[in-house]
Amino acid sequence: MAVTWSPTRVRSAGAAGPADATESVGSVGSVGSVGPTGTAGRLGHVVRVYRRFRPLSWSARMWLHFCGVAVSVVVCLALGGWWPAPVLAAAAVVAVSGYERLRPSPGPRSVRVHEGGLVLVSADGREAALPWSAVEATEYSPGGPRGVPEHGRIWPAGADEPLVLAHVRDLGGLFRELEERLSPGLRAALHETLRTEGSVRFARGRLTVTAGGLVHRPPHPLAATEAHRWAEVHSALASGLGELEVRTHSAGLPLTVPVLNACAAAAFLEDLRAAAAG
Repeated sequence: MAVTWSPTRVRSAGAAGPADATESVGSVGSVGSVGPTGTAGRLGHVVRVYRRFRPLSWSARMWLHFCGVAVSVVVCLALGGWWPAPVLAAAAVVAVSGYERLRPSPGPRSVRVHEGGLVLVSADGREAALPWSAVEATEYSPGGPRGVPEHGRIWPAGADEPLVLAHVRDLGGLFRELEERLSPGLRAALHETLRTEGSVRFARGRLTVTAGGLVHRPPHPLAATEAHRWAEVHSALASGLGELEVRTHSAGLPLTVPVLNACAAAAFLEDLRAAAAG
């Protein structure tokens, strides 16, 4: 029986289960339900603190840029030279950055990384602890054009919906750190799933992994399904976009599959490829 590696849980492909959960960007789910208040002391020392901020919208940034250019031109014409322009530009950048730091923002006031897990501090100072063992998957999105903010999602164990984090300074760094800390446990869980169930499916069956190799089912309905023994697999790695890239000796382009925590999935495939080669 194939087993699906899901964002919310590892479950039998034939069993009923909720679809991949989503939540609007910029909010944090029921923070109080993540863990009991006052358990942060059991997570060990604080490693790093990520604090919130609220960036300006795309339209507000464009308006401020226009005003800055207009003021620079007026000042330069009044002084009879263009030398003040770089100074005024630097001052505008510092002013906008400082304003963003002071603006209030929804969501947690800060996210503390402890040796044993995360602590989300709400706006009123309440703390909710989330041990590493209670995190099943994470996903980071760098955002998009025209003011679409970066955000990240964390799936607590047993939760139907993820926690959505946005407006946190260096959010990409936070999720890179989460990936590094969670990868060993997720990698071990994948090995255990393969041992007990015989196969693991990623991306709703687009990639099926077994002890003997892997099967890739392209998203296009007319494309042929491809089967590769481990001897035919050249490498597996996580791309910069958070996808799993599998290169084979026969295909010119890599097989690209969207997978949560792609680093753990790539390490899992590399373990199987090395075991088959040895």
